[in-house]
Amino acid sequence: MFRVHFGQEDLARTRVMDAWGPLGETFLSLTTLQQPAGPAVFGGWRQRVRQSRAPIAHPAAALFQGGFVDLFTVTGPATTWEEGLEALRAAGPNLLGQELAGARVLREHHTGRSDRWPGLAWGNPAHDRADRRALVDFLDTYHQVAVAPYWSRIRTRLQQEQASRARVYAEQGVEAVLAGLPPGFRWRSPVLEIGRGKTVDDLHLGGRGLVLVPSVFYQNRPTVFFSPVDDQAPAVLFVPVLRTAGDAAGVLTTAQEDTLKALEALLGRTRARTLDVVGQRPCTTSQLAQRLDISLASASEHATVLRRAGLITTTRHGSAVHHTLTPLGTGLLNGTPEVP
Repeated sequence: MFRVHFGQEDLARTRVMDAWGPLGETFLSLTTLQQPAGPAVFGGWRQRVRQSRAPIAHPAAALFQGGFVDLFTVTGPATTWEEGLEALRAAGPNLLGQELAGARVLREHHTGRSDRWPGLAWGNPAHDRADRRALVDFLDTYHQVAVAPYWSRIRTRLQQEQASRARVYAEQGVEAVLAGLPPGFRWRSPVLEIGRGKTVDDLHLGGRGLVLVPSVFYQNRPTVFFSPVDDQAPAVLFVPVLRTAGDAAGVLTTAQEDTLKALEALLGRTRARTLDVVGQRPCTTSQLAQRLDISLASASEHATVLRRAGLITTTRHGSAVHHTLTPLGTGLLNGTPEVP
C-alpha cells in the first residue's frame, strides 16, 4: 500500500482526463495481456488477441511485463494513434534511456531479481534507431489487433467515466471525486490510500497536483507516475473502469462480433463461422475445413447451403474450388445487407 499526501494546492490542481489516448491504452493492454493469471474480465479479449493470425509476437513485448516501464510520461497524452506513435519516435534518447533505467531498478525492487531484463535483451530502443523503429512497428501491428477494433467503444466508455466524475467535481468538489474512486482506493482527507498490505510508501505531491485518468486496460498494481523531466507537472494516476465481465463484454466487443452472434442465432454457429471465415479470406473447401476444424464433408455441405442462399460464390480452379463472399454475403456479415 502507499499513501498520496495532498496539500491545498494539490487539491486545487487535481483534475480528471477522459483518456491518455490509444497509445496509452495499447501500452496498458500489453501489460494486461501478459499477466500470467490476469483478471477474468479480460478472458474473451485475451483469447481473441492470442488466437489472431497477425504477427504480434515480438521480444519487445517483454518491456511491458509487470508494468514497470512508464512510456506514458515519455510520450505524453495523444488524441490519435498516429500522434502517439510520432511522439514515441521523437522522444529524446536520454529521456527514454532514463525511463528504461528507472524501470529496471523498479523491477529489481519489486521482484528481487537482478537478472537481465528480457524486454531489453533484443536491443536498445533509446539509442538505436533501428530498435526504435522495431518497437514502433511492433506496437503498430499489435494495436491494430488488440485495441483498434474496440477503440470506438473504449473511447465512449472513457468519455462517459470522465463526464460522470466531472459532474461530481462540479457539484460536490474534488474531495468527493477522490472519495468516489473504485475499490482499492480510500480517501482519508488529506491522504489517498492506494492498494493493500502492511508496507507503506508515502508520496507527497508537493503542490504539483494529480491527474486522474480512467483506463479500460489498466489492471496492474496502482501506481502514481511522475514526469522524469518536469518536476512541476501533475502526477498521473490511472483508474480502472471495468469491474465485471459484463462491463468488459460491453466494451471489448466489436460491432462485427455483435453481428456474428446474431448470425449464429439465425444460421447456426458453424454456418455463421463458415461465412465469417470466407469473409476473412477466400479459401478452398480443404482450407475451410481446416480453419473451422471440421470434416471436409461438413465444410462442403455448409458451403453448398451458403452458395444456394446467395451468400457465397464458388469457382473452380483445376481440381480445387474457391469460395468468396457475394455482395449480399458481405452486407450480411457487416450487418448492412442490401438485396441486389
